Amino acid sequence: MKLIGLILIVGFIFWYKPFDECRDYSDFTCKQIEKAEYDVWFYFDKYDKGYNLGHVNGLSQCGNIARDYAYKKNLNYGWSYVCCMKANGSNCYEKHR
Repeated sequence: MKLIGLILIVGFIFWYKPFDECRDYSDFTCKQIEKAEYDVWFYFDKYDKGYNLGHVNGLSQCGNIARDYAYKKNLNYGWSYVCCMKANGSNCYEKHR
């Protein structure tokens, strides 16, 4: 009986993966998403083709670059941005905000 309990405990520890809400929509954990490399794409409106504002490290840095750009252009609304994650050989493996 003790052996079965020990096997169950070891099995649980070996296969247990902590819950990460980012795994619901991404191949990556929240921690990996935050620290990944991104290209910052800025859109003046929903019909815009988009402008690449450059390459950054970290999702929060991507958002900061987009907001700073909108501020410098005196845009209060109507603009948007996408952070294209560079991963697995792709320049836009996943899109984040």
